[in-house]
Amino acid sequence: MHRIRTLTLLGALCCGTAAAQAESASACPQLPVIANVQWSVQESEDFVFCRAIEFDTQRQPFAVAIGRTPTFQPRRGERIGHPVRIDGLSAWWHAPQNDLTSAIVRETLLELASGHYAHIIVRADDPAQLARTLRQVEQLEFADVRLGN
Repeated sequence: MHRIRTLTLLGALCCGTAAAQAESASACPQLPVIANVQWSVQESEDFVFCRAIEFDTQRQPFAVAIGRTPTFQPRRGERIGHPVRIDGLSAWWHAPQNDLTSAIVRETLLELASGHYAHIIVRADDPAQLARTLRQVEQLEFADVRLGN
């Protein structure tokens, strides 16, 4: 009898954990089908920080910070390339001056339909990795993103 009760409680805990993870994941943008990443999520009432973690390498190719106020001030002089579309929104990638790391860094800021802001940060070791990651990020969907309580 105790064994059955223990198994039932264990099953409920597992289901509860999965539901909590699924709920947290909806605070982040929808990942493209081709993505080899999953979200690692930190939430508060005023922001959510979504780190994309690769399944095979555990590397973080990009992250998205969503909040009520912008956390990034794009500078026209740091724009690179041509305008892109992310979830139907026009955006420019920016290449900030970065002397602290050898990684290639790109950032952009989106104003979402909800009035919230999404600051997207991409890091890559080489131009090919950067191109792959930018293609993934440009397929993110923000329609169901919501902030804390």
